[in-house]
Amino acid sequence: MDLLRAVARPLLAASFVVDGIDAIARPKRHVEKMRRVTPILERVGVPPVMDSDAALATRALGAVSVAAGLGLATGRAPRTSAAVLAAINVPLAVVNHPAWAVKGREARLDAVSGLLRRGALGAGLLLACVDRAGRPSLAWRAANKREQRQAIQAARAAVRQRYEGTSA
Repeated sequence: MDLLRAVARPLLAASFVVDGIDAIARPKRHVEKMRRVTPILERVGVPPVMDSDAALATRALGAVSVAAGLGLATGRAPRTSAAVLAAINVPLAVVNHPAWAVKGREARLDAVSGLLRRGALGAGLLLACVDRAGRPSLAWRAANKREQRQAIQAARAAVRQRYEGTSA
């Protein structure tokens, strides 16, 4: 199972690292994508964003994407990294694949396909969030420790009762 994690985690994180580096180095293209969906987001209630703020936000999101992607790929805090990537996957899906904003059958099919791919990526990230690499959960460990303490106390009581009963 460790071999599977060693292959799956870097593959799951790779697109976020590559997109994040691109967003840091060339935010203009990402701002253009965001500008296409800004009118729709404003109708929903999201406040308007200036281009300079959008470039800064793009770079910041890119840096978070790279850091979390590298964390997941290298196994450093993989559950936290996967949770961060799952959270930023939602706005990335909205900006990169606006199925409701495109015109034409082919463009809409491409956008829907992209949304579904992003959804599958998000599902994989959610699975990585709950992957404990074979270790039991904290709740199970606490319950197991409690059961062990009770079993030890019962065994001590049985031994004590046995010896007290024979010495009299």
